[in-house]
Amino acid sequence: MERNWDVLLIGGASGSGKSTLSKSLARQYEINLVEADDFQVMLEVMTTPENLPAIHYWNTNPEWWKEGVEATVAHLVEVGQVLTPGLNAVVSNHLEAESPMILEGDFILPELAASIASKRVKSVFIHEPDREQILLNYKEREGIVQQYRTNVSFAYGNWLAGQCSKLGVPVILSQPWDNLMDRVIDILK
Repeated sequence: MERNWDVLLIGGASGSGKSTLSKSLARQYEINLVEADDFQVMLEVMTTPENLPAIHYWNTNPEWWKEGVEATVAHLVEVGQVLTPGLNAVVSNHLEAESPMILEGDFILPELAASIASKRVKSVFIHEPDREQILLNYKEREGIVQQYRTNVSFAYGNWLAGQCSKLGVPVILSQPWDNLMDRVIDILK
């Protein structure tokens, strides 16, 4: 399939369908898929809580959920901000090497997408506005009901969609699932 871009950023909250979509698009375009979450994992191993506390937050605060949904969303944003310079460098490296890729993940922020948007770099954020659907997505994917995680994803997804709206970054609803890939491809044209 032909494409008119070299790097595609796919952001969205956990449970929105972005990973499933990203895998399908990578197969369709026959290009590499890079998961932004892997960089958080890498930094967690390569740094300490003292020099990069945001990356280690979940491990150093074992009862982090007690702070509430808003605090958890704020922390997700903070991790995204910490990762943004590195993700920007990864995108630049792929552009320089002329190595097309899709970069997807929870920690891709609309600010990054807006700041590097160009003919060669496109982005889209996947948004699931239905809290119950997010709950069902988690249950299907992981086999358990995750109410708190659902509430966080719902709030974070709404925050991401709001930021995208302010910055002019494309947002697409995840449903209906059966034509999500086609709708994303249309946006990218």
